Order: sequence, then structure tokens, then C-alpha cells
Amino acid sequence: MGVDCDIRFTNSTHGTFLSGQPLTGSVQLKLTEAKKYNEITLRIIGLSHVQWSEKRGQGRNRHTVTFYGKRDHLASVKVLVAKQQDGSPTELPAGEHIYEFALDLPSHLPTSFEGSLGHCRYTAQVVMDRPWKFNLTYKVGFTVVHPVDLNTASPSIRMPACMEDARVFCCGWWRTKPLFVRVTVPYTGFVPGQAIPLRIELNNQSDRVVEGVNMKLLQEITYTVEHPRTKTRKERHTLVKHIGDGVAGEQQNAYDQRLVVPTVAPSCTGNNLISVAYRLHLTVRVSGCGSDPVLDIPLIIGTTPLTLQQPATVALPASVPSTSTIGFNFGGTSSQLPTAPAEAQTGGHSLKRENTLPPEYLPPPTYEEAMNAATVVITDETDTNAIGSKPFVPLYPSYNFADVQWPPLPRMDPPPMFQPPSSTLPPKQ
Repeated sequence: MGVDCDIRFTNSTHGTFLSGQPLTGSVQLKLTEAKKYNEITLRIIGLSHVQWSEKRGQGRNRHTVTFYGKRDHLASVKVLVAKQQDGSPTELPAGEHIYEFALDLPSHLPTSFEGSLGHCRYTAQVVMDRPWKFNLTYKVGFTVVHPVDLNTASPSIRMPACMEDARVFCCGWWRTKPLFVRVTVPYTGFVPGQAIPLRIELNNQSDRVVEGVNMKLLQEITYTVEHPRTKTRKERHTLVKHIGDGVAGEQQNAYDQRLVVPTVAPSCTGNNLISVAYRLHLTVRVSGCGSDPVLDIPLIIGTTPLTLQQPATVALPASVPSTSTIGFNFGGTSSQLPTAPAEAQTGGHSLKRENTLPPEYLPPPTYEEAMNAATVVITDETDTNAIGSKPFVPLYPSYNFADVQWPPLPRMDPPPMFQPPSSTLPPKQ
């Protein structure tokens, strides 16, 4: 064919951009011989598309109804090579031709997403209009992420979230004593790569055995169509799961658990065809008949972490005792659970994590494929004679908190050696 095309983004090596950010790059054409073109254009397109089909009716009246929705988010066309002034084609000589382009992405663009019932996709396509021949096309995809800065989100995500459940179990006229469950997280805004700290408290006054606590981080996707009428469908995916400890009958137990958020798209709600939400889902498995307690805590997954919630290391005197206790009150019944383990002692100091971290200590994000993501084919009916395309998978920001360079411990001089007070009595004769 004698034509080789490539699209390169110059201000993003990984092909991921934030909405509202400039997008710059270049189109490279390599011709083995001179070619004539009516026009060569670069089309940067962003759209959301959702579609599914349902069977309706019975017998001879049974038919298929297709539900669909489509919204255009971005449409930019740049002419790279135009016709001559007299309307004749332009001849490009053999060799390499480079065309620069730049575009300011609108700030309202939704995040790229690839799902089973639809997608929000952004592409850059080169269309080569040849005289008396089919057009040649070349297309690449790129990722747009609508930024979700947790520091500017609702102040409620900085507050601890607590879900409680009190349950009695019945068998005929017989009833057990109650089982009290409490789950607490210190805040509800997280980013991929960050651990969600959970506190599980079980006060089992019944004689039933709590076999375990199933913990899941769920992703809930809502697809919306607008034709022939507005309708929604939901999908639920388990991202992380863990089975925590239970407790025997008439016993208490409290422990901490951490669930690390995998690389996923940030929370996306509002008036979009595709919405993405997250929540913690916990099921307390109890032996015997009866329903198991279920607790849910909604979460926000963002792109910039809460800087005031990242732990910094400070040193405290080892002599400071820890008197905190863990307990809760259900229906006037107060229960004290075991205290948290003592702080680790190091060199006469107690290392404690405070809830402050200067932003300069925050590690830069990396851009990775979403969990369980698959490469998608981005060609469509406009690519009737494609000369190539690149495999596409959306890339989302993720943080590696293991690489945090913690602020240095403040220097604490050791306490002076004990010296007995000098005696004021006269020496013995």
C-alpha cells in the first residue's frame, strides 16, 4: 500500500489525560512513493454508547426490542492536508511527513470506560481521502479521566462511617439473645492502591456461632438508555473479597482488616449514560437458621487522595500510656471489647501514625490497566479501509503507598540518667 501512519501524544507518554487538560501530539505519515490526496484530516471524537436487546411478546408476536443510547462528548476536526486552490488533489512526495496538533479538552468530559453493555470512548482518527479510491483510516484510542480530588469533595467523606446491626434468631417460640455487629471505617474517600482500614466489632450474646465475616469491595455500574424509552440496567462486580474471623457463642471479638483498592475507574455519577459507584459489603455468617446480618458502606474512589488522611510518622515518649478502649452501646447494653495492642517500642520511643502528611510526600500516580480489563477493538463502520489501529485498554491512575518517603522522625534526646539527690546532711564524724 506504501503508506504507514502513526499518532503520538507528546504531553502524555501513557495516553491518559485529565478532562480540562491540553492534548498535544503529532501525526506521522511515511510514504514509499508520491501519493495524491483530496484531503487528510485528524478527527478526535469522544462519545458514550449503551445498547442491549430484550425479547418481547409470545408466539408469532415474539420480537426483539433494541434499547440504545448515544451521547457525543467531543468532536474536533483538523485538516492536515487540503486540496489545491483550484480544487485538484495535493501530491505528497515520498518520505516522512509530520503534522502537529493541539486541543484543549473540555472540563466536563466523563471518564473513559469499557463495559459489557456500553462504553465511553475517546479516539483519534486519521482519514486520508484519495481521489477515485476508498478512504484510508488509522485510529488510536486514548484515556480521559474526569478528576475526582477527594480534598475538594464533600466534607462528609472525611468523617468516620459506621454501620451497626442488632439481630436475634428465632425458632418457633424460642428466641436467642442478641448479636451486635459494628463496622467502622475512618473515612470514605480512597484512591486505587490505597488500603481501606476496617474495624470489625462483634458482641455475640447469643449461643449461635458466628462462622466468619465476608467482606467485599463492590463496583456497581449503571447503564442508561434513552430510546425507545429511558431504561436502566445494573451490573455488580466483586473487586476484592476477604473472609474475616467470627466469634463463638456468648463471646466478643474485635479486629482490624485492610482491603486494598485495585486499579479501577474513579466514581462517576450524575447525568451520564454510564455511572460507576463503589461500596463495602459485609455479610456476617451465622450458623443455624435465620437471616445473616448485612452491612453496606458507600465509598468514593477518587484520583487525588486525601492528603490529611495519609499517615506521617512521629515519635512519642514511650512512657505515655494507652488508655483507649473499644466498646459500643446497643439498646442500652454497654459492652467493652479488648483494647488495641500497645504501640511498638523502638529505642525508647513509641512510633505512632498521625493523620497528617504534607502533600510533597505524596507519591506520583502511575497509570495502569483496570482490574479484569480486556483489550477492545475500537474500529467501527467509519473504518472501511483501515491501514491499522492500536490495541486499546483504558489506563487509570493508581498510587503505590509503599514508596512514600515518610518525613524523618524528629530527634528526641534520651532522658538523663537518674541521679540521686545530693545529701545536705553533714558527713559522719
